Amino acid sequence: MTRRQTIDPKNPNLHIIQEVASCIKEGLIVVLPTDTAYGLTGNPSDAKVVHRILTVKQRTKKLGMPLLAANLAQVHNLVTLSTMAEAFTAQCWPGAVTIIAPAKQVFPPGILGPQNSLAVRVPNHPVTLDVIRATGYPIIGTSANISNLSSPRTADAAEIQLGDMVDYILDAGPTHHSVDSTIVNFSVDPPEIIREGAVSRKTVEFWLKTRKGEQ
Repeated sequence: MTRRQTIDPKNPNLHIIQEVASCIKEGLIVVLPTDTAYGLTGNPSDAKVVHRILTVKQRTKKLGMPLLAANLAQVHNLVTLSTMAEAFTAQCWPGAVTIIAPAKQVFPPGILGPQNSLAVRVPNHPVTLDVIRATGYPIIGTSANISNLSSPRTADAAEIQLGDMVDYILDAGPTHHSVDSTIVNFSVDPPEIIREGAVSRKTVEFWLKTRKGEQ
């Protein structure tokens, strides 16, 4: 049976944060709020967890899945950042931009994308960041929906899609943004905007243009 808990994002309950972190460390899968959409999360180094999340989402492992980090130090352990990517993330994190960069670590099939790349983001949500810090390592951050269905902006919407296929749902109210994160691929030169989301393509293109040559 799926456990569901409510938390106040303005004053997160430490006991609930620790409970969610313990679930992740124990190999369970959790629906977690972020600033853009409710995410489906777990331990990215646990092959059984990765396989289960892919099965729940009906998602192919070839696409990879993004990870959520608490800070830039954790990101540096995950991927190699170019000078331009480093400057870019300093401007937009924490926030609604996901970057793709060359992976430094090996993960079970389903995490890394093409050419050994990894998508990663530092979200701008106090509950998400608290859970990552309490867990002690970056966590999976794919949207809590069946593939090709809409990303959920509330815990109720996530529960309607995933029901009892998950172990824990943490409800922190509606997400701040009504669209998914923008994705920028820094594993290619020049960087490529893969998806326009909460941060507009125009904004990203302008910023990338001003930093041209800093690869």
